[in-house]
Amino acid sequence: MDRRTEIVHGIDNLIDHYMVISIFMALFILTWIGVGNVPIVCVLGLILCAAGCSGRCGQTDLRVLIPLVVYDLVNMASSYAAYGNITDGYGALHLIFPVLYLLMSCLEKGELLLLRRLCAVWAGMTAAAGIIGFVFRAVTRGSAARLGGFLGNPNALGIFLVVGWFLLMNCLEEQHKQEGQGAGWYSALPYAEPVLLIGLALTLSMGSFVAMAAGMSAVLIMKCTGKKAELSVRETAWFACRILARASLGVGTGILFYLAASRTSVPQICLLLFVYAAAVVILWRKYDLFLQVYPKMAAGISAVGILVAGAAVVVRPSSVATFSERLQMMRNGIGYLTANPLLGVGPYQWRILNLQDRDIYFNTWHIHNVLIHVGVEFGWIAMGMLILVAAGFFRKKAEPWRKAGFTAFCIHNMMDTGFFYMGITTLAMLAFGNPCERGKRLKSGALKICFGVFAALFAFHLCFYVVHLYR
Repeated sequence: MDRRTEIVHGIDNLIDHYMVISIFMALFILTWIGVGNVPIVCVLGLILCAAGCSGRCGQTDLRVLIPLVVYDLVNMASSYAAYGNITDGYGALHLIFPVLYLLMSCLEKGELLLLRRLCAVWAGMTAAAGIIGFVFRAVTRGSAARLGGFLGNPNALGIFLVVGWFLLMNCLEEQHKQEGQGAGWYSALPYAEPVLLIGLALTLSMGSFVAMAAGMSAVLIMKCTGKKAELSVRETAWFACRILARASLGVGTGILFYLAASRTSVPQICLLLFVYAAAVVILWRKYDLFLQVYPKMAAGISAVGILVAGAAVVVRPSSVATFSERLQMMRNGIGYLTANPLLGVGPYQWRILNLQDRDIYFNTWHIHNVLIHVGVEFGWIAMGMLILVAAGFFRKKAEPWRKAGFTAFCIHNMMDTGFFYMGITTLAMLAFGNPCERGKRLKSGALKICFGVFAALFAFHLCFYVVHLYR
C-alpha cells in the first residue's frame, strides 16, 4: 500500500466514524466554555442533531434519557417563571446532554471504545497543556497559582482530570484484555497517567482528591466482592498498593512543582523538575512493571502516599476553612428548598437571595452541592430527575473502573459545582455512560423525529438570543 492509498484509506475511516468525531469535537468545544455560552452551545447542538439524522438505528436506555429531558424541560419552565422566557436559564445549555446521550446510543461497541480512548487522550492533553503553562508562568513571572487550565478554575480542572484518570484506567484494563489483538496508537495511553496525576496535584483541589479516594475505594470493593469477584482479598491489597504507589509518584511530582514555584526564591528550578517529570513519563511503564515484580516495594511506596496527602494539605491550609464555609452554604441553600418546591426560585436567583438574607454572603453563583442548588433554583422535580439519572447509571452492569469513576463524579458534586461545567459533565457522560445496555431500540424514523425536535429547540434559543442581543 503506497502513501497515497494510505491517506485515502485514512480519510475513508474518518468518514466512517464521523459520529465519533462529532461527539469528540463537542467535548473539545465544551471544555473551553466553562458553565456555558448560549450561541456556541446552540450552534453545536444544531450540528450534532444534523449528525444524528444520518439514518442509523440506535438503542438507548430511556430510564436515563427521559429524566434528562424532563430535567431540561423543568429547567426551561423555571426560567420562564422567573424571567418570562425559556432562554435566560440553563435550559439552552443543558439541552446538549440528552442530545449527546442519544448520539452515543447510535454508536457501535468498537466506536464507543474509540470515543473513550479519544476522551482519555484529550484529558491527558488538557493536563499536559496545564503543566507546561504552569512551568512557563513560574519561570517567566516568578509566581505560582493553582492550576486552572482550559477550564479556568482549579476545582473544575481537578475533577475533570479525576474523571479522565478513571476513564484512562478503564481503557487500559480493556486494552490489557485485548492484548493479543495487535497494537495501535492507543498503546501510548499508559503514558498519560503520570501527566494526569501531576496536573491533578497542581490544582490542589481537595474535593477532587477526596472524590478520587472514594472512587478508588469503590474499585477495590468491586474487585474483591460479589459473585464475579476478580481478585481475592490478598490480591486486592497488592493491587491497591500498586495503584497507590503510582498515584504517590505522580501526585508527589506535582506537589514538588508547586513547592518549587511558590515556596522557593528560585522558581526556575521548575525547569529541572520538568525534565524529571518527562523522565517519569518515559519510564512509567517500567515503573509499573517494577511495582508488579516487587509488590513489597509497592506497599512501601504507597505508604509514602500518606506523606504526599499531608503535604497537599500543608501547601493549601485554607482547605479546611473552605470546607467549613461550604457546609454553611449548603445549610443556607436548604433554607430555600421550600421557597418554591415546584419550579424553584429561578436560575441565578440564589445568589441574589443570599445577598439579601442575614446569612454570610458567599459571593458565588452556585451552592457547592449540585442537588441542593438544583432543588433551590429549578425545583424538586428537577432535583428528582437528576437522582433518577444517577440511579440509572448505577443500575447498569458497568466495569468497576467506570462505575467507580461515576461514583467519584457524584461525590464531588455533593461538595462542589462540577456538574454546571459543560466539559466536565460531558466527559463524565462519554466516559461512564452506556446507553445501549438495557436500552430500547429506536428506529431511524423515531431518531430523526427526536433530533428534529431538539434542533428546533436549539434554533429557537439561538434566534431568541440573537434578537435580544441586537434589540
